Amino acid sequence: MDSIWNQKFVRDLLLTVVLSVIVAAACFYGPTIHLPFLVGLIVGLLIGWLQPRKGWILALLQVVLIIGWYFVIEAAHWMTPFDADATKFTALLQFFPVLVGGFLAGFIRRAFS
Repeated sequence: MDSIWNQKFVRDLLLTVVLSVIVAAACFYGPTIHLPFLVGLIVGLLIGWLQPRKGWILALLQVVLIIGWYFVIEAAHWMTPFDADATKFTALLQFFPVLVGGFLAGFIRRAFS
């Protein structure tokens, strides 16, 4: 059994941190929930594809980081939300598309490898 902290996992961990900022920012731009959820799903698919066996760790970290970045962006007033209620709703419910996307991509990659 190999160690979890290999070079590929650390690279994907850094990618997860950067992508969480993008998903949190997408929550501020969308007038509805569709665009932020689509971005979250695409990011989840990418995480699951890059790490088919350990992607669930990155997906859980992604969810925590998205919620954290939402509160940081809101408290610092870096971006003005298009709709404050929709922004908060999409940021707090990003766990669904990220985890589902990560599971699906990891399952598909493991099934056909």
